[in-house]
Amino acid sequence: MTRQVEVIGHRGARGLFPENTIEGFRQCLVLGLRSFELDVGMTADGVVVVSHDPALNPTITRNAAGHWLSGTAPLIHHLTFDALRSYDVGRIRLGTPYRTLFRAQKGCDGARIPGWQTSCACPPMQHSSSS
Repeated sequence: MTRQVEVIGHRGARGLFPENTIEGFRQCLVLGLRSFELDVGMTADGVVVVSHDPALNPTITRNAAGHWLSGTAPLIHHLTFDALRSYDVGRIRLGTPYRTLFRAQKGCDGARIPGWQTSCACPPMQHSSSS
């Protein structure tokens, strides 16, 4: 019996791309991955979102002004979906153990925590061909 090995993008291949983001999932599709592992949570207004942590992770989260979160981060279920979307999760904070662990991760400023439905409908990136 021959078994095929399936490579799965854990949190959207967080070692290479911003975790649990549409940008990360799309890049995984470009690499040929067809399976992803992800976790979900729910916002205060009942939107199911893709997130591993119950609270925003200060190691990967910047506010609307571009400042890294400090102190106790807000819980996702205390935020509305619109409020959650104001946070940028596209880059790992420099100088953190997390950054040392995932040195190869390519940042993508402007990446947001997506809704689960959007993630399920994530189309591959469209590439323009140059003639």
